Amino acid sequence: MLTLVYRKINIVRIRTNEVKTMFDAKETIVYNIRNLSLHISHYIHHHDEKFMKHEFENDGRKDQVSRLQGMAIGFMYTNRDKQIIQKDFEKAMFISKSTASGLVNRMVKNGLVYTSPSAEDARVKCLNLTSHAMDVMYEIDKQATKTEEALRRGIDPDELKVFFKVLNQIKKNTK
Repeated sequence: MLTLVYRKINIVRIRTNEVKTMFDAKETIVYNIRNLSLHISHYIHHHDEKFMKHEFENDGRKDQVSRLQGMAIGFMYTNRDKQIIQKDFEKAMFISKSTASGLVNRMVKNGLVYTSPSAEDARVKCLNLTSHAMDVMYEIDKQATKTEEALRRGIDPDELKVFFKVLNQIKKNTK
């Protein structure tokens, strides 16, 4: 049975005595992955607070390295045997051209990267890590290792294999 209720602002709401069954959001993959992501972010922020606020020394001035800059340094370090350009950041980190441009400019300004012309195309600027960025990468790597050890604590290696297999299937399902 439907009942129409009129409000002063002429919006019509429909009330029904029927109860519709909705799915439980807490039982969905999306909810649980987002919840886990937030939980891990909070863990990193609170347990690694000293690291997150760590100021790296660079020629007498102090700089804070943002999370995005840290990700970019990690990407460059992982792919150090390849020629890295700004477009690689856009693809790897799913960021826009303007965000990547601002990121590169800040990293150059902060002494984390320097640019050099590409061997194939002089119009293209290659990005290279500075020794300061390598020091930052070393600190990030130490902290990431501690965090990963904490996250894996108490989880059987076979269960981790299944976990990663499921994550990869979810990635395939969402391409």
